[in-house]
Amino acid sequence: MIVLGMSVYTYYHSFSFFYESAVSGRFFTPSILCILIGMALMIVTMFGFFGSLKQSTCMVNSYAVILSVILLTKLVVVILAFTTDAEGIMKFIYIPVKDYVTDPEIQAEIDRLQISLNCCGSYSFQDYAQMEFNSNHSTVMVTTDIDGELYVTIVPESCCLSNSDSFCTRVKGTGCKEALVSLVVQNAAVLGVLGVSVMFIKLLGIIFSVLLARCIRKVKSERALISWKIKEQMILARQNEESQKNNDSVYIAHPESSIA
Repeated sequence: MIVLGMSVYTYYHSFSFFYESAVSGRFFTPSILCILIGMALMIVTMFGFFGSLKQSTCMVNSYAVILSVILLTKLVVVILAFTTDAEGIMKFIYIPVKDYVTDPEIQAEIDRLQISLNCCGSYSFQDYAQMEFNSNHSTVMVTTDIDGELYVTIVPESCCLSNSDSFCTRVKGTGCKEALVSLVVQNAAVLGVLGVSVMFIKLLGIIFSVLLARCIRKVKSERALISWKIKEQMILARQNEESQKNNDSVYIAHPESSIA
């Protein structure tokens, strides 16, 4: 999970601008959450490893309890993954279109998003209306017929499917927010299946850890019983030796006094 989180963070870090928490500056994205969960699981795994290595029933039982808590948590996550709706995901996605003309980094990432997902703007290309573009921006003009009147909207070139000179003849009609939500919903079932597989592995881990704790407790009980029997035999042997010494002793009577 640490490697997966780092890979996702490295490849999709630029898309963190489109996550709602980025607005408040927290940047607590799912990839960072995946890394933190992986580190926590590594610490939890130490309980099972050292518990089996040192034959500690307490550590192995603690490992089973923590795995049970993680199993319940993942069950909730899997249920949410299978019941995820577009409206719920829409609240967590933010496309900073208003910062397109002022922030070059956001401009580059929005262009990349619009090209990769074949979308334009947050909701539509109308989000770019009345924006003040400069010569550094690659733009095209889109004409829109509203009630018989033609309106011209300047949009980034990444919003256009086909253009002629500086006019866009075919603009992308899907908003990037809707495209991202569709992508997440399509992959939610895959995430749910993966979650069920991981839950099955966790369940096996709980069963095996409980059985291991039982075996360790049984071995310790047998060792204690053997040790007790050995001590009992040593005590009995010592008592027999002492009683035998008492039986082998010779009694010498006092000599009778003689009368001269």
